[in-house]
Amino acid sequence: MLLLTISFIWLNATGQKHTFKTIKSIITDINDDGKTDTIILSSSLQGHASYNRISVSISGFPKKTFRAKDSWTEVDKEFLQKNKNSVASNWLFLKKNDKHAVILLFGELDGAGYRGEFSIINIENNNINMVLDATNDPDVEIPTGITDLDNDGRLEFIYTEYRQCVQTATNLQVCSYSPFYVYTIAGICRLNKPLMKAYNQKNYVFAGYEYSENILIYDPKDGRRPRVWHGKLASQ
Repeated sequence: MLLLTISFIWLNATGQKHTFKTIKSIITDINDDGKTDTIILSSSLQGHASYNRISVSISGFPKKTFRAKDSWTEVDKEFLQKNKNSVASNWLFLKKNDKHAVILLFGELDGAGYRGEFSIINIENNNINMVLDATNDPDVEIPTGITDLDNDGRLEFIYTEYRQCVQTATNLQVCSYSPFYVYTIAGICRLNKPLMKAYNQKNYVFAGYEYSENILIYDPKDGRRPRVWHGKLASQ
């Protein structure tokens, strides 16, 4: 009787562990070879707002499957407004370039702005690899773009963090320094400091490679460039 009970518990537990339901099947040509490829998103989680497994199949090559540390959900609406998705689905973001294709997987944001997970899959020479799977480091709070910044056929992923803002003595709003981080996507996803510096100098202001509440930035919002604020705050 004890053996039967143990067997029932084991079967029940393993059945729950490996029961996945398909959330979305995406048919597309990932590597532009004229053949259809398949991406299947599935979930063993409760509800229908997230998923925790992705399978990518390139025609003629082995399928690769990845599990989330936490879960993935729909792509941020703000990201889709500025970046064109190569597939007709908001459950993931696909971008193709000369050297590779890249899939971005978005985790959920909590009320404090922390994202449960953010993942990047790189597909290059028909090899499929997860090159970033972050829950804490880096904490991808606000993804802003994916593009080839230096025109070398390889994509860069760009994101920033939420800024803490205060009023100046003259009623202007200044915010903590939160640079745009630039990661080049290859066999590994690595911070590209030269491109990061150049991107911030062109689009924001460069005052270092890390977020800082001790550096305040004034953004005029009238076409003029943001700049480091050295004036007094309202509380001073």
